[in-house]
Amino acid sequence: MKFKIIVAIVTKLLKMPENENGERADMYLPEKLLALSLVLMAVGLGFLVAFFVVFNPVFIAVSAACILLGIGALMCWKNQTIRIIDEEKFEYTTFLGNKKVYAFSDIKGLIRNSDSLTLLVKDKKVHIESMAILSERLIEKINEALKTKVNE
Repeated sequence: MKFKIIVAIVTKLLKMPENENGERADMYLPEKLLALSLVLMAVGLGFLVAFFVVFNPVFIAVSAACILLGIGALMCWKNQTIRIIDEEKFEYTTFLGNKKVYAFSDIKGLIRNSDSLTLLVKDKKVHIESMAILSERLIEKINEALKTKVNE
């Protein structure tokens, strides 16, 4: 319950949109990635404070690494999404916030990696983490597009 409040606060602070079902997108990363990012940043800040007490340069390196990893995880959680625009198109947003619109008809294939999926679209690749949450609507659209490619 307490973490739901933190998620709501972070979502409002970062001005993250929700769809009509109250979800962030048709594909998004779960709150456990947000939790990881907050823990990493807190540990990094703890090591920064400890550096000023102990004056050990290793603490600065650990602090910087934890804070940077935490920021990276937060950016992934916030940005890496797929939103269905209409029946023919979807918008993919990378973890850096770069947006690209693709047509479902442009889907060429799907590659299963050990830790993720790669959707081949036109001459590009759409990365889908294994922990990502996908809507039924998006799964159906991808399956339809893949079936159409197999039948061609």
